[in-house]
Amino acid sequence: MWVVKLGGSLAAGGALPAWLEAITAAAAPLVVVPGGGPFADAVRAAQARWGFGDADAHHLALLAMEQYGRMLCALAPELVPADTPETLHAARAAGRRAVWLPAAMALADPDIPRDWSVTSDALAAWLAGRLGARGLALVKSAPLPESGSRPLAGLCAEGLVDPRLEGYARAAGVPVRLLGPDARAALPRVLAGDAGAGLEGTWS
Repeated sequence: MWVVKLGGSLAAGGALPAWLEAITAAAAPLVVVPGGGPFADAVRAAQARWGFGDADAHHLALLAMEQYGRMLCALAPELVPADTPETLHAARAAGRRAVWLPAAMALADPDIPRDWSVTSDALAAWLAGRLGARGLALVKSAPLPESGSRPLAGLCAEGLVDPRLEGYARAAGVPVRLLGPDARAALPRVLAGDAGAGLEGTWS
């Protein structure tokens, strides 16, 4: 099983329906982690306007991911929301594609920082570790090379992944692959474990 993080910024373009089709058509088992997208942007704007703390913003950002996740389920009825390891595994056993709703599990772990340094990228790696996933695929709205490798630290410096991703991926022991908005055809190869598919994010 792979964890596939579907970037929230894909909601601003036209690639999202095609990615949902690719995910629901995939033969390999997977769990979808939703980004925050416009819902998380609303949290950032509200925090800037009203000045509440990062811990509350973190909680609201988790709920923003849940809003985006429920939107994905509404757009693709083949997807089912799941918020615990049990419901995630039950969806897999039933042959369904689960979309992770992160608030309950993430808030239950006191070691996850309650600030903006942890976004859906790092949470996807954290979930991959919790589920014993084979790997993590990050679907981004920014154009990316279709193959090759780049250090995760460098990708972080470019703003393509969050600063906590590398640590969580290393702790989970999962390979990380990044796919650009038009790289849907590479998804089956990534899920099959093809090391040459997608942009590899390497650990330092």
